[in-house]
Amino acid sequence: MTNQLTTKVKHVFREKMFQANQLIQQNWLKLVIVCLVAFVIAHKDLNISLNLVNSKNNQPIEQPQNVSSVPVNQVGRAEQMSYTEAPKKAVKKPNTPKKNIATSIVGAAPKPKKAVEKKPKKTTKIDQNLANTFSNIGFILNSTYAKRNNIDPAIVAHKREKCDNYIKRYAPIAMKEMKKYGVPASITLAQGLLESNVGESKLATKNNNHFGIKCFARSCKKGHCSNYTDDSHKDFFRAYPNANESYRAHSLFLQKNRYKHLKKLGTKNYKSWAHGLRKAGYATDKKYAPKLIKLIEVLDLTRFDK
Repeated sequence: MTNQLTTKVKHVFREKMFQANQLIQQNWLKLVIVCLVAFVIAHKDLNISLNLVNSKNNQPIEQPQNVSSVPVNQVGRAEQMSYTEAPKKAVKKPNTPKKNIATSIVGAAPKPKKAVEKKPKKTTKIDQNLANTFSNIGFILNSTYAKRNNIDPAIVAHKREKCDNYIKRYAPIAMKEMKKYGVPASITLAQGLLESNVGESKLATKNNNHFGIKCFARSCKKGHCSNYTDDSHKDFFRAYPNANESYRAHSLFLQKNRYKHLKKLGTKNYKSWAHGLRKAGYATDKKYAPKLIKLIEVLDLTRFDK
C-alpha cells in the first residue's frame, strides 16, 4: 500500500514538473522581463536607504545646553560636565518697538525737516545825509569821481540801484511810446533819468514831470502848470496826473517841426538822436548829448530799442 502511494505521488510530481517546464518554455520571455524589473526596483530601494543612513551619520551632533534637554543615550556624557560649565542664564533683551513693515522694506522714512526761517539780508548802512549831497546819476556820468574822492562804495551802489529801479519801472512805457511815435526807448529813458534825477527831482515828485517840459500857454487852468522861480512865465512847468502822462507828453513834444526830422534816423541810432536833440534846442547844456550817450552805454539802454 505504501509503495503504491509513493509511486502515485511521484507520478503526480512528474506531471506537475512537466507542466511547469512547458509553462516556462512558453513564457520564459515574460519571466525574464519580470525579473529585470524586480531587480531595478530593489536596486533603487537599496540606494535610497544607503543615502539616508549616510546623511544621518554626517549630521553634526549639537552640544546639549543642559542635562534635561540631553537625550537618554547622552545623559552619561552630560553628567560628566563640571559644575563650572553650567549653562549661562539667558539675558533678557530690552523691549524694542517693532519696526514698521513698510519702513523695513523701503527704508526708514526721512525725518521732516524743520522750517528754517529766512533771515533778511543785511543791508549796508550808509550816511544818508552824505548820499543826498550827490546826484543819483553823478557817479555814472563821472565814473572816476568816487575813486578819486574816496566815496563809500555803498553810496555808489545805492545810487546805481536807484537807476536800475527807475529803468525797470519805466522801460515798458518807453518801449510802448517808441512803437507808436518812433522815439528810441533808450533816448526816452536817458532823458527821463537825466531830467528828473532818477525820478527824485522836485519837478518829478510834485508835477510828475520827468522831462522838464515847460508851459507856454497864456491862460491855464488850475493844476495845469506851476512856477518854481517867479522870474517869468518861461519858468512855468507842466503838471501831469501821473508819470505815464508825462511820457506821452514827451513823445508828442518830439513830434513838433524842429524835432520831426529826427524820426528819419530810426530807432537804432541813439548817438545821432542825442546830438540832434541838442542842436534842435531841447536843452541849453552843451554836454547834453554826451551825457545822454554815457547813460545809454553804461546802463545798456539800447536793449530796449528792439
